[in-house]
Amino acid sequence: MHVLSRRTNFDRRVIRIFIDIFMTISVSSVPGVQARDKGHVRDVLLLLSFFISGCSALIYQVSWQRALYAVIGVDMDSITIIVSVFMLGIGIGGMLGGWLSDRYPQRRLRLYGWIELSVALYGGLSLWLLQRLEVLLASGPWSASGVASAVACFVFLAIPTVLMGITLPLLTMAFNERSGNIGVSVGTLYFINTLGAAAGAALVPFVLLPVLTLPQVVWTAVAGNVAVVACALLAATMLAPAVRARA
Repeated sequence: MHVLSRRTNFDRRVIRIFIDIFMTISVSSVPGVQARDKGHVRDVLLLLSFFISGCSALIYQVSWQRALYAVIGVDMDSITIIVSVFMLGIGIGGMLGGWLSDRYPQRRLRLYGWIELSVALYGGLSLWLLQRLEVLLASGPWSASGVASAVACFVFLAIPTVLMGITLPLLTMAFNERSGNIGVSVGTLYFINTLGAAAGAALVPFVLLPVLTLPQVVWTAVAGNVAVVACALLAATMLAPAVRARA
């Protein structure tokens, strides 16, 4: 019964967040209500941003995996390398994100925005970098070396995956400032991010690639990162008055 009660309260809270978005528009002239609703709108912005972030991350992964087949071939080993590097990079990024979150508690959302912007910049350059990488591996003395291809794949994927991994701890601690329950914060954000990742994985083969070229698909993910940056900066702006009030 206790677990059921907690789940019911959580469901009510999520529903309340979405209802308050519309309430904010209609009661913005009432100062007390406006301040309360801004907190709920901020939560929704953070959830929406992490959904888009997860969607963009999987669009990148599927797109880069297809592009890297020209560098390291299409077999079980190449797929294993790509997925392993993604998981390793996200794990390392998670540790760095935890350190940054503790080090700069008042700048978590802005750091989150800057990280997403960095991912967008790397995504925009990624296909050009892959072309250069393919030429380098084909023309050098290591052209027939599988080890060189694996190292090249690791180097190419390490930077963006570490950046992606940093975002969860930063956003978790920022989101937890209102919820006050770290378990709920992690569970909610991880669920939303995973839902976005599932959407991204489905979008690429069934929606995007049938009508877009691979570079255009990558630029779609870049646009998603830019949208995340906008959500993060808007949420940080909403948070600023509350931070000044506590100070």
